[in-house]
Amino acid sequence: MNLSEIDRLGMMRRRHAYFSAVAEEYGSFTDFIKAQDMWLSIMGIGLTDCGQYLKLHIQLSSSQYEEYYVILEGNEYLTVSEIIRWNDDYRCTGYINVITGKSIDKESIVRMAIY
Repeated sequence: MNLSEIDRLGMMRRRHAYFSAVAEEYGSFTDFIKAQDMWLSIMGIGLTDCGQYLKLHIQLSSSQYEEYYVILEGNEYLTVSEIIRWNDDYRCTGYINVITGKSIDKESIVRMAIY
């Protein structure tokens, strides 16, 4: 990773922590959507119900975006998956574990909550 990617990873970690703190206040996707949909919309963050998770889409620029995934942790409360979809300055899209900084596959979004 170059320096700008390291800086961006730091910002991704801060967003992840913030979204996790918000999500942990809720016990269901329905409650989260009901309480947060309008606020997220005002902030320019797209919210999509994908069945097993909720997708938060942030369009950072015309060529950069990040997607965070709200998941159910142990059937007790919501949290945000460590897996984030993003694209870099070269418009390469992939999934990254925000904690380790390593590339990972999409299937890990929900699997991370199971293990």
